[in-house]
Amino acid sequence: MKIGLCAWSFTGSHREAGRAIDPHSPEGLTQLAHENSLGSVEFAAQSLQERSDEALASFREELGDMDLFLDTGGANYAEDISPLRDAIETAHRAGALAVRTTISHMLEGDRRALGAQGMQDYLNALVQPFKEIMPLAEEYGIPVGIENHQDVCSWELLDLCEHVGSPQLGVTMDVANALAVGETPAAFAERVMPILKHVHFKDYTIHPTPSGYRFKRCALGTGVVDWPQMVALFDAGAPGVQGCIELGASQARHVRILENDYWSTYAPRPQEEVLNALRTLHGAARPAGEDWRTPHEHEESADARSDYELDQFTRSVSFIKETL
Repeated sequence: MKIGLCAWSFTGSHREAGRAIDPHSPEGLTQLAHENSLGSVEFAAQSLQERSDEALASFREELGDMDLFLDTGGANYAEDISPLRDAIETAHRAGALAVRTTISHMLEGDRRALGAQGMQDYLNALVQPFKEIMPLAEEYGIPVGIENHQDVCSWELLDLCEHVGSPQLGVTMDVANALAVGETPAAFAERVMPILKHVHFKDYTIHPTPSGYRFKRCALGTGVVDWPQMVALFDAGAPGVQGCIELGASQARHVRILENDYWSTYAPRPQEEVLNALRTLHGAARPAGEDWRTPHEHEESADARSDYELDQFTRSVSFIKETL
């Protein structure tokens, strides 16, 4: 499986610290990916949106034989789907292979503010905007992958994509995020495999709390995900799909999966599915009292935060090359 690097493995700490490479810039991310012999880069479509055709051609030369993926999101597309339209247009101009998008601001599997009916209404309201925008993606031949951003489960993604009915619409699977909605990564992957467009390689260490678990970013191979199993699944079920290292948020996510009403907005699912996810989390739980906070949450210096992010990235690359 061809694996690249996503900008969301990093924060603005590198720029703040005055580092020579800023991974939040397209050029800095590309340099870091080249230095580590990775296969692609992924960053915000907005970074290229205002560049001229000449500037985009120059950037494509910098990419060399690496592929390009773009992302967007953070909006309720029922209200305004123009960010996705702009990202598709930019992807077409820049030669990107796919666009990843999120569809909400919700995190940690927690949709309780909307309630069960409100969550269903939210998803239903996305169908028509996607129907209106996907002909553009079809015209350009650009896949659009909705990411499971700790907000929606695999069944909901399948249902949404089925109702939109575009062959170019599918899923960007964030592997570890499956656990935030009570699914194992393997079960989630097997369900969405027919419409998989891209993969985010993310791992978490798991820290128990009375109401659930905190998910803390970590180097690939040091957390909850069984990576040899996952890569074997992707290679067998979607051999042309690529992935990107995306080490994720600098703040731990508190998934309150043990609270009764956590489940109130999810449709009933087989009990075995729930138990398998809980067993996975329980089996990966770190010792009580182990610090779940990142250097960012400890408010350490920009240099310390940058070193933390780069160390996780370097160890992730080593793990991929040695194990996968």
